[in-house]
Amino acid sequence: MVQSRISDPRVIQYWDKGHLVAKELRQQLTSPPSCCQSGSILWDMAVLYPRQAQWGNIPPVFADGTVISAAPALKEKLASLTGDERGGQT
Repeated sequence: MVQSRISDPRVIQYWDKGHLVAKELRQQLTSPPSCCQSGSILWDMAVLYPRQAQWGNIPPVFADGTVISAAPALKEKLASLTGDERGGQT
C-alpha cells in the first residue's frame, strides 16, 4: 500500500474518494502544480502548512507534486521551517 511508504508520524495521508479535500485545497492554491491535475481534481500532491495553521485560514507554504518528485524540495522547505537541517527527520 502506497500510504505505508511515509512512516513519519507527523504526516497525515488521506484517501479522498469523493475528492472533497482536493476541491477545497484547489481553492486555497493560487496556482496548483500542473503535474497534479486530472481535469479539475488534484492528486498525488505534497502539501505543507505552517504550524498552527487552520484549514481555510492560511494557504500552504508548499504545494507541489508528484509526491515522489516533490520530496527533496519538501524536505528543504520543512527544514527551513523547523531549523532542522535533516528536514525534520528524527
